[in-house]
Amino acid sequence: MKNGELRMENYGSVYILCEIDLLMVIAYSCSMHIPSEHDEQLRTLMRVFLAENANINLSALRTEEACWYGNILDSVAFQELNCAEVMNEPGATLLDIGTGGGFPLLPLAILYPQAQCTGLDSIGKKIAAITRIAKEAGIKNFLGIADRAEVLGQKKKYREQYSMVTSRAVAPLNILLEYCSPFVKTGGYVVVWKSLHIDDELKASDEAQRALRCQLVTSHTYTLPGDFGSRQLLVFRKTGPLDKKYPREVGMAKREPIGGPAKV
Repeated sequence: MKNGELRMENYGSVYILCEIDLLMVIAYSCSMHIPSEHDEQLRTLMRVFLAENANINLSALRTEEACWYGNILDSVAFQELNCAEVMNEPGATLLDIGTGGGFPLLPLAILYPQAQCTGLDSIGKKIAAITRIAKEAGIKNFLGIADRAEVLGQKKKYREQYSMVTSRAVAPLNILLEYCSPFVKTGGYVVVWKSLHIDDELKASDEAQRALRCQLVTSHTYTLPGDFGSRQLLVFRKTGPLDKKYPREVGMAKREPIGGPAKV
């Protein structure tokens, strides 16, 4: 039997689906479509990531099933967005802020090999780790930068240069948008991963959306298998050039968030 095939075994009156390939079962159990040409590389990424994660703490998801659900599938939910088409345009660029263990960055680099995908994190050890992961997983359109968003966002080389900015970082929206907005081009998009119950946080970000020229255009809800449940992607469109005073100095976005503290 070929790798990836499923079969039904007859045990009396009971039919059991045999797990010929666990990850194929997992993929089909989720409504998200993984293009067949990228499936094997995504699996390789998962295996390489788990090996690296055993040496340096990048994620609490340490089994194949948990990593596939909570990291890989959670990342590729991005492709269901209408604005994801931007990633297929010539010269498309993506910056993932607070990239940590490389999600959603590395799966998106696999899905969009023609786009340049960059990961930014303030912790050099994490950037070094995901650089090793990318190399071993054969991801060639990846670049890692170890720096603070508040510092890099004021540099001409990076300021308002990206078609798409993403973040799964855990921070309130009025803080996260100050990190993201300086990097995205006018007309480009900021996509952030969030839980469903963030009404207060979203309302508290109104002033930040205006100040940072990031208009919420849509939200997309999706459901992951198992206990991971439902989540959402929030999509903001950059409506114009950002005031040069943003991002403010390191730490200011957290100490004095635009619009005041948010309930999260």
